[in-house]
Parts: sequence; C-alpha cells; structure tokens
Amino acid sequence: MTGLYFIFSLIGKFLVLALTIMIITSDASPINKRQDPSSESDIREFKLWAKYASAAYCDVTDWKCGKACEGETEGTRLIKFLKDSPKRDNNGYVAINDKEKAIIVAYRGTSDEQSFLQDFEVKLIPFSSSVPKAKVHSGFFSTYNDTKNEITELVKQLVKKNPKYKVISTGHSLGGSLALFQTLDLIGTPGLNPSNLFTYTYGQPRTGNKEFTQFVTSSGHKFFRIVNKNDIIPHLPFRSLSYSHYGPEIWIDPKNEVVVCQNAEDKRCSNSLPFKSLLSHAKYFDTTFLLTCLLKK
Repeated sequence: MTGLYFIFSLIGKFLVLALTIMIITSDASPINKRQDPSSESDIREFKLWAKYASAAYCDVTDWKCGKACEGETEGTRLIKFLKDSPKRDNNGYVAINDKEKAIIVAYRGTSDEQSFLQDFEVKLIPFSSSVPKAKVHSGFFSTYNDTKNEITELVKQLVKKNPKYKVISTGHSLGGSLALFQTLDLIGTPGLNPSNLFTYTYGQPRTGNKEFTQFVTSSGHKFFRIVNKNDIIPHLPFRSLSYSHYGPEIWIDPKNEVVVCQNAEDKRCSNSLPFKSLLSHAKYFDTTFLLTCLLKK
C-alpha cells in the first residue's frame, strides 16, 4: 500500500466513525466508588506492551519504527513478519526480547480499507464446538484464521526452545481481538507454563457474546483489557447485538490514573462517561497508534 493510500484510508475510517464520536450511552452513571488502583509494576507492563502493539502498524522487518522500536523494546529480535495475508489482509509479527524473556505476538488494528470493512462484519458465528453457544465476531475471527496455523505453530516451536519465556499476545483495536484469539489457541501448549501466558489489549472492541466472554474469564489466564478514558471502540459493537466484554476492565480514567473494575461492563469505569470519543482511541499512555509508521525515522 502506498503512503498516500494509507493516509486516505485512515481519513476514511475517521470520517465514518466520527459520526459516532459523541455517543450518549444509556448505561452511563457517575463514578461513585474508586476501584482498585493498578500497581506501578503493572503500569510498567501496560506501557511496554502498548509499544509492541503500536509497532504492528509498521513494516517491522528491521525493527525500526520510531519510538515503538526504541528504548525498552530496543534489541528485539524479529522472528516472523506477516503483511497483507490472503483474503483478510491480516498484519502482525512474532518476535523475541531476551531482556524481557518474552516471546511476543502482536497484531495490527484497523488501518486500511479491507480491515475497516471487516469491522462491520458483526454477525456472530460459532467459536468452537468445545464451547457450546459461544459466538464471536465473524469479521475478526475470519481475519485471525488467515494466519492462525502459521503463527500458533511458530510460537509453539519458540516455546519449546525457550520454555522459561513469557508469551505475550498484544494488539490495539481490532488487533486486540486477534490477540485474544491467539492466547486462547495457545492455552494447553506443551512446555508452556500457564502462568507465563499473558494478553494485553488496548481499545479492544467487544469480540463475542456472553457465553464466549464467560469462557475467556473462566480460563483463568491473565487477560489485561485496557481502556483509555472515553475511547469509543471498546463500546462497539453494541450490546443490543448480543455482544459482551470479558472482565476485568483496566481503565485509564480522565485524571490518567489506572484503576481496575472487576466487572466487564462496570458502570464505574469507562461506562461512567456519557460521551464516547474516537480521539481517546489513538493514544494509550505515551504510545500513539496508527501514526507510528508515518513517524518512522
């Protein structure tokens, strides 16, 4: 994709979603109780993996993508970069950071015409025969399945070679839903200590129905679903379409304090803000998404 087409696609996405930039939600209510604050060590992790999620928007073949590939992420070894997969145009990469002792799988969010169209494929389809009644977003799931076998098998090989390393699945927006699917496919991987499996998502939309989110929560693994202030994307697709979120929600509140609401759709976290905005979707902590590659040195 040329730089001009990339910019044009982004403009198109923002123009369409701008129609919903100031949605008033019927479930909003004032914040009436401060939830558990996140620890400094947790916030450090949230900021670190946000940079890896941001890098997924770039051609990271040389691990040069501006700020996302500098500082704590410097020295990351790229194992596999996937770009424009057949059918669904999935982008992402697998990498290793020896300093963090981590295997990283990162997925790109919506950034072009094809991925934008997939966001609107909101029909719920069966997730797995082993999880009765669980259904997921057809567009997201089809996109993930483009690269599912290749990525999952590669990660399992890396786990075999690095059994003590953490496996981090991360992504922003649409990429957050793909990262969630990735983690669920890695559960039960031989040689992978369940306590070393983590998921960090930023501005993730609702991905499945209630039965699916119950399955995610009951798995017992570490899913960190982070929402910035009044970011609109985590409130889509609407619950009236039978969509639901898994908990807890880790919320960056208007004062930039990071708190935890154990309930997935808690009215004391992002649901407490009546107005939802796309502007809060573009930046989490000190990491800017979407424009990462345009700022590449």
